[in-house]
Amino acid sequence: MEKIKVLVCGAAGKMGRQTVKTILQRDNIELVAAVDTTENAGKDAGELATGKKIGIKIEDSAEKVFKKEKIDVMVDFTNGKASPVNMSAAIFAGCACVVGSTGISQESIDDIRKKSEETGVPVLIAPNFSLGAVLMMRFSKSAAKYFEWAEIIELHHENKIDAPSGTAIRTADLMAQNRETFNSPPAETEKIPGVRGGIRNGIRIHSVRMPGFLAHQEVNLGGVGEVLKIRHDSISRECFMSGVMLAIEKVRDLSGMVVGLENILE
Repeated sequence: MEKIKVLVCGAAGKMGRQTVKTILQRDNIELVAAVDTTENAGKDAGELATGKKIGIKIEDSAEKVFKKEKIDVMVDFTNGKASPVNMSAAIFAGCACVVGSTGISQESIDDIRKKSEETGVPVLIAPNFSLGAVLMMRFSKSAAKYFEWAEIIELHHENKIDAPSGTAIRTADLMAQNRETFNSPPAETEKIPGVRGGIRNGIRIHSVRMPGFLAHQEVNLGGVGEVLKIRHDSISRECFMSGVMLAIEKVRDLSGMVVGLENILE
C-alpha cells in the first residue's frame, strides 16, 4: 500500500511536534515536509519532535512546499491567521486538509468552504481530535433534548490564546441542534462584569486559563432535583493523535468542507 504523504504546518508547536512524532511511528503515513514560523525555519522537524534528525528541514511557507513536493494531506496546527493561508495554498495545490487550528474567523471559514466546494478538494476542520472529547460532545447533544438549563466550563493551559475554546463553541452548537432555547435566571446582576461568562445559543460558557491544565471541559445540565455533569479531561497530547491519524487516513474520502471529527467516525 502506498504511503500517505503528509505536510505538517505548525511543526515546531506542541501539537505539531506530537503529530510529527506519531507519523514517524506509522507504516502507512509518511512525513514529507514541515512548516513553521521563520524563526524555526531550517531546523530539523524530527530533531524537534524526537531528538533525532530525519533530514526534513522546516520551511517558513506552505506555498513553498507545494511548489516542490506532491503532498496528499496537509495537517495544520497553527493559528487563526496562518491556517486560512495554508488551507488556501493546499486547496490550490489539490491537497486535502486536516485542520486543528482554532480561532479561525467565520469569514475565513466561509471562504475556505467555497474554495473547497469549487475545487472538490476536501477539508476537515476538527475543534478537537480526542475521541473522548468527541463522545463528550455527542453525549451533551443528546442530553440537551431533556434539560432546559445548561452551562459549559472549559479549562486550558495558560498559553491558549482564544477563548472560549473551539470545543466549547462546537459543543454549544451541537446542543442547540436538539433544543432551540435554554433557560437562564429571569433577573441577574453582575457585580463584576463578565462574571457569568459568555453566551452561545443561550448557553453560558466559562473559560479558565492557568498552568496545570491541558484541555478539559465540563458540561453541566440542570433539572428539577438533579444535575448531570459530562466531563472530559485530556491528560496528554497523545490523546489527540488517534483522531489526527484517523483524519489523515479518511479526509480524502470526504466531499467539500466538513466540521467535526464525529463525521468520520463509524
